[in-house]
Formats: sequence, C-alpha cells, structure tokens
Amino acid sequence: MDRKKHVVIGANLLGKDLLSIEPYYDVTFLPWINTDKIPDENELISACKSQEVVVVYTEPVTEKCIVELKTSGLKLLLCGRATPNNIDWKAAKAHGIPIIYTPGRNAHAVAEYTVGMLLGIAKRIPFTYHALQSGRFLAEEKDIYDVPERKDVIWRFPDRENPRSSFPWSIDVYGRTTGIIGLGAIGQNVAKICNGLGMQVFAYDPYQGNGTFTSCAAVRCTDALAMLPRCDFVCVNLAPSESTYEMIDETWFDAMQNSACFINISRANVVKQSALIDALKNGKIAFAALDVMWDEPAPKNHPLLHMPNVVVTPHMAGISADVAKWASEMLADELIRYATGQKNIRVWRRE
Repeated sequence: MDRKKHVVIGANLLGKDLLSIEPYYDVTFLPWINTDKIPDENELISACKSQEVVVVYTEPVTEKCIVELKTSGLKLLLCGRATPNNIDWKAAKAHGIPIIYTPGRNAHAVAEYTVGMLLGIAKRIPFTYHALQSGRFLAEEKDIYDVPERKDVIWRFPDRENPRSSFPWSIDVYGRTTGIIGLGAIGQNVAKICNGLGMQVFAYDPYQGNGTFTSCAAVRCTDALAMLPRCDFVCVNLAPSESTYEMIDETWFDAMQNSACFINISRANVVKQSALIDALKNGKIAFAALDVMWDEPAPKNHPLLHMPNVVVTPHMAGISADVAKWASEMLADELIRYATGQKNIRVWRRE
C-alpha cells in the first residue's frame, strides 16, 4: 500500500469508522471538535493548512478558506451534514474542490420528528401538558397515597374549568389528509409514515420524478395552491435556496383550511414570517408546529412563542444518536473511496 494520506477531522467519526480508515489515513482532530466553538476563517485556515483532505461539520468554510487551503494543497472537502450550507459551494466549484456530504443522514430522524409534531398537535399533547406544568388543572397538595375508592376516575373539577372543555377536542389522524411540500429524502419518509397511520398523502415537488411519488404512495400535485385546501396537515420539507426564500406566503395560508395545522421542520426562511403570524392570529389556519425560527436563538418577545395554538422547539429534529451513525458511515466510506482511487459517490452538485 502507498504511504498513508493525512486527514484533519472536525465531524464525529465513530469508533468502528475511525478503525476502518486507519489503514489509509493518519488522523488529526480539529481542536474544537466536540465543543460548541465555531472557528473563524483564519482559525480554520491555520488548523487545516497544507492538508489534502479536510472533514468539517458546521465550520464556516468561506471563499477565503477555500482559496488559501487549495493553494496549500487541499483536494477534497467533506462535510458531515445533509446540506453543506456552511460551505461556500460556489467558490469550491469555481476552484475545483469537490464537496462530499452525507445525504439523508437525518432523513429518518427529521421525518419521525415531523410526524411526532403532527400527532402532538392532533392530540393536543403539548398544550395540555403545558397546562398541567403551569398548575392550571391540578388539585391542592395532599398525600398522594391517600386515594379514595372510585369506580371511574375522571380528570374533572366540579367548580372550575376542566381540561376536556378548555381545549379544542383532539382529532384522529386516521383518514385525514397530509400535504407534503418537498418530496426529498425527508418528505418521502414522512409520506411513508403517514400512509402507515392510515392517512392520505398529497405531495408537491416539481423536481421529483413520478417514480418517487409512487414509491411512497403520495398523490402527485402539480399545483401547490390547489392542493392545500384538501389538506388537514401541511408539512414543509424544503431546502433553503434563492427560489424557496419566503416561498410560503399569504397566498399559501389563504388557500389552506382554517382548521389546518402547519408544520415546518426545514428552515424558517422558506416561510414569510409576517404571513404565518397573521394567519395564526386571524384564524386562517388553526395550529402551527415549528422546529426552526428566523433568528436562532429566538428572541423572548417573538409572538409565536406566546400563542396558544403554536408549538415551537429549538431546532431539535435532526439531533439523534442514529444521525451521527449514518453520517459517520458515509464519511468513512467516502474517505476510503478517495484513498483507494475509487469514484466518490456523495458529491454535492447543487447548481
């Protein structure tokens, strides 16, 4: 075997995958790996200078980084994310540096989270749980083991409001309709799970072939605005780009049922912020569930955080121990392919 190559790594490769690349590479870990530190471009250049192969995670790889690192020997750049938004891919393409990424690494995690949000809203789980946490539907303190004999135990107060009458009744998702905006890896998994729950699935994605719709039993819709009035739930799974920026605006919310639930687990900027707030305030839609915000961390005064018909979580959908496993396996495979002269297959080709 030829002399080992050297790789600097800022994304997590798990033990078995590190062992698999050991015959081909000497490994150096970037100093901020396993921390929340995000280096500036000069720190990244300094740590990766003179390296042929660099693996990053969320480090911002600017045009300056690409130019200077290429000058010092960079030939391959790998990113442990499903979409390498932290890399100036236009600069990388212009300077002939291939970007390897990990497509679908979090497709199952985000799809399951999306459907979890859907079920949570349908069954009013977060709203009623928050009411309990606030003490709204609790009795006075007592000995918890002093329980009277009753044939039927119901959460009800004789002299004040009760949880069953204080929230809109839940609905069954069986027999309901989900509309999916964006039928990539995540959208396809959402469609399959919803089908398994007995839901009808419509989908809008002008870039996917008919075979993709057939494989996940989704009805193809060529006009999103015509699809929306038929949907009880609308799930957004769009990649951020110039063409999707604020794509979902007033016209979309005006087209939805006023009982619809809107779920966005992709990126906030594909939705026009003021249009969503207006739709929720004025009853154009009934509920929203969001895992992404336009500015993160979200400011305390953001109105969506204080609406009774909105659930917000802090960008958690893609955080899963299994996501790390899928990404690690893909990165190791691509590193071995490069070291052994095989063709890399997970090459970012966004135009």
